[in-house]
Amino acid sequence: MIRLEYYIRRRESLSANEFRSVFDRDLLPVWSELAQGLGCHQARGVLARRDALNQAMNDARGGNMEDPFDLVFEFWWQTEKEASLILGAQQGIERLAALAATQDDVIDRTCSPAWLAMEYPQVNPTPENILALPGGDIRKLQFPLRALEGSDEGAVRRYWLQEHGPIIRRYAPHSGILRYIQVHRLDHPLNQRLYEALGCLVPAYLGHAEVWAGTAGGSQEQRRQAAAAAVADESTFIDFSQSALYLAEEVVLL
Repeated sequence: MIRLEYYIRRRESLSANEFRSVFDRDLLPVWSELAQGLGCHQARGVLARRDALNQAMNDARGGNMEDPFDLVFEFWWQTEKEASLILGAQQGIERLAALAATQDDVIDRTCSPAWLAMEYPQVNPTPENILALPGGDIRKLQFPLRALEGSDEGAVRRYWLQEHGPIIRRYAPHSGILRYIQVHRLDHPLNQRLYEALGCLVPAYLGHAEVWAGTAGGSQEQRRQAAAAAVADESTFIDFSQSALYLAEEVVLL
């Protein structure tokens, strides 16, 4: 599956509560309509949750991670060819940018990167219908990440997929992990067009990891060991100061 990831930061003039109200009232219906118009297979909004666990995860990684993004719009297509046709030849990028431009009083587009990505499931039950819905028992971790400075991105992607992924899978039963997916940014020519159309000024991420977790799992000590193993390995290839990790909830757009 091919995705478009649009990571959004709100205007500083809005509080988190005000932004959520605007999302529910104004953003949700028009972005759902756009997803349908772009022929998406599915689409979601991923909203940051304020939770004490956010700070605990930050502290475990040095305490100077980036702030959570307020919202991520995620659009799916079945193939890269389909996504390229709709976004490129059929000017889907321009339609997306035109909608974002109408919401300049809400979205800080200069700090809101977007890119095309491919997902690599690591722990993935079927059917793929696990969601962290508002008020539900399932928690979702959203982890947009950048590689350590000076790293070869190709080598980091391979390590993330081939070495780090198995570590998370090994500890998944003890961590309460229900689903774990790596979403790697594609080196796609449309990404530059996305940046120019949206007016973004911050660099893209290598991609993001997403984890859905339930209440079941191992003992407290097993969970601690699993978390420690994840952080220790992450530190070998992730620049925590240029990455963010936070709890989120999902809203179905399409």
